[in-house]
Amino acid sequence: MTDQGFGQGQPDDATRAADGPPGQPQYGPGVGQGATGYPSPSQQLSDTKGFVASLFDFGFTSFVTTKVVKVLYVLIMVLLALGALGFVISAFAVKPILGIFVLLIAAPIVFFVYLAVWRIFLEILIIIFRIAEDLRAIRERGGFR
Repeated sequence: MTDQGFGQGQPDDATRAADGPPGQPQYGPGVGQGATGYPSPSQQLSDTKGFVASLFDFGFTSFVTTKVVKVLYVLIMVLLALGALGFVISAFAVKPILGIFVLLIAAPIVFFVYLAVWRIFLEILIIIFRIAEDLRAIRERGGFR
């Protein structure tokens, strides 16, 4: 009985990692376009139709919501900031000490709470539309009827 020592006769870790499990396809940087090897449905749809074309798509095959949500979020943020500013100004008009309290504590808390609520709502909308896009891609590949 001969003692070959630890690890002798076995491929080193780098060779083993390059081989991968037998019978499995090899994936690496630059191989395919993602974990599935397909471009994401959002990339496919955003490349096929622009914003104006999506607005006049009476078949509702491309979604406008995913394109508008970024602008809508900025508008919501600006409106919330203007509302907080109005809140501070009206608090200063009532009483200076109340204005300081609203400026330092109440207005920032209200601003961030409402901003978080709007962000969550918009993210839920995006999730719903991405699920719809993914289901469409699965249906087009023939995996779902």
